[in-house]
Amino acid sequence: MVNIPLSAIINGERVIGPDLSDSEWSELRAQHKKGLAVTMPCCGMSGHLRTSKCGLKHFYHAHKSGECEGEPESLDHLRLKNQIYQICRAEGWDAQPEYQSPAGDWRADVYATRGERSVVFEVQLSKIRQEELQEREEKYARDGIESYWLLRDYLDLRPYYEAWGDSEIPLNFQNIDRSDLRLTHEKLYYVQKGIRTIGINSDNRTLCTTKNPSTGLRGWIEYVLNGEYSHYLADFKVQYQRCARLRDSVSPVLDELTELEDKYYYYRRDLKRLYAVFINNTWDDPTTLREEIKLMYASFKRFKDALWKIYSPKNGFIWKTYPHSNYKYRELNLASENQISSIREQVRDLKELEARFSSIFNDLEHYLEHNGRKNQAVVHTIEKEALHKPNKREQEQAIRKPNNKKQEQEDKVDFEFLKVLPALTLVSQRGMKYNNPYGCTWPINKDDAIEFEQKGYGRIVKQD
Repeated sequence: MVNIPLSAIINGERVIGPDLSDSEWSELRAQHKKGLAVTMPCCGMSGHLRTSKCGLKHFYHAHKSGECEGEPESLDHLRLKNQIYQICRAEGWDAQPEYQSPAGDWRADVYATRGERSVVFEVQLSKIRQEELQEREEKYARDGIESYWLLRDYLDLRPYYEAWGDSEIPLNFQNIDRSDLRLTHEKLYYVQKGIRTIGINSDNRTLCTTKNPSTGLRGWIEYVLNGEYSHYLADFKVQYQRCARLRDSVSPVLDELTELEDKYYYYRRDLKRLYAVFINNTWDDPTTLREEIKLMYASFKRFKDALWKIYSPKNGFIWKTYPHSNYKYRELNLASENQISSIREQVRDLKELEARFSSIFNDLEHYLEHNGRKNQAVVHTIEKEALHKPNKREQEQAIRKPNNKKQEQEDKVDFEFLKVLPALTLVSQRGMKYNNPYGCTWPINKDDAIEFEQKGYGRIVKQD
């Protein structure tokens, strides 16, 4: 495939084929047969005149040669190039196809000017390296020209999601369509590279944008020429960058909050263990211990209340439910830096409450460690029961009841969960939910146990 231009150099002047009437084109072809030279502007080689099956007047190389440095073109490329050129002219713009820059270092498919605005359109139906696209784009920007790329096989039609960090809390932004935060199609390239693009559908006749999967060429060209498309992309970029700044600002404090929440569940489980040990043993100073335990529970309650107060609608946190399931998840409606500052201050206070509770908790842990040696067997038994055997209500909450007798009789194995897990609730491929299983050993379905062990959530306890 070689370059197929709409224009050629004849008698020292640039001639645009589609601008000629049928009679003028016939006369030019007759003169060419008599020896009138036709020079291809892309490489300076000789050429001929031709009319396509759809009636499009164009030129082509006299001999197939790899010496032409022009970009290979197809008839679809030629058609789109001519349509853009004709639409620009119809809209009152001074347009030229295959325009060569005065410096000779770029050549645009269509170049259009009106007043102080200069616009180029580039049709790219074959794949193009990002480096080449960026290099050509920089030349247009250097010369103060708005450039618009019609791209096929370069735009990934699947949405591109920017990484949102390791936070388990999804971010949603108020007053912004959630889909607008996906860098899809033209938005990806404008936000990251400053390149204005639009996708070409497989039919080579319609275009696709994020908002419209199928739009007409004329409507989009008019949208570009009146400045609305450029403003649409620029406004989105400003909006997106604002959201990105908020996201980057809130991510560290959300990580801290998630860590504190993990500690809360760890403490809540160990509180039961400590309490079970102390009420089932004889200690040297039971009155003092009871006061310490009372103080520990009061401190833990302040820590718990402060934690869930942060996770409140007042701070922008809301609970949602996945469609077709009862599983709930938390979202943060992120609106302003002031909101983030408020959450940051509350997390700072929460860390102080956690430190106070942790001090009391650790003192009791140390007391147990130094004074429980004389009753080690009793302590070990109580700890094992408190940690590894949830009561009936907890087990019913942790594992969804089977739906039939076959499930009731399914093979089970003891599974020891890690103390650190990726989520508060684990859901197996079978759809079984395990709520807050951190550090516990439970009898669970054998298939689930194998799956969780492969994922690194813990290990199957081998029976003696």
